Amino acid sequence: MATKSQKFISFYIGDQQYALPITYGNKFIEFTRLTAIPQSDKDILGLIYQNGNIVTIIDIKRILKAKSLNQNIRQICLIFEVDDYHYGILVDQGGETMSANRIFTDRQKKIFKKYIKTKDKAKVYILEPADILSQINIYD
Repeated sequence: MATKSQKFISFYIGDQQYALPITYGNKFIEFTRLTAIPQSDKDILGLIYQNGNIVTIIDIKRILKAKSLNQNIRQICLIFEVDDYHYGILVDQGGETMSANRIFTDRQKKIFKKYIKTKDKAKVYILEPADILSQINIYD
């Protein structure tokens, strides 16, 4: 019996590779201006305006407790959509489209437990949009 392949878009934060399911209308953009939101959740960096949409930028590095290797001014954001709302996460580097027939679970992690393996057996953790949004308080 054939298994259905799932598609992901990969990206890097520091030296760790992550992936987001491609079914959420993803795209990478660069931006320079970010509008801060007073008294917002500490994991929300602000808003940008992109192609007629207001995009909430989430500090995924803070949520993951990840260190960025990218200290330059260039800001790369991976956009995704949930329920007609647009969100973005800052990443250090865009990756490529990946396919996986099998999803694994890391039982030692509390969040973002699912991962896929690359050809060289490296773990690429999957960041599901619902899991990302569960870590922040948008409507405070």
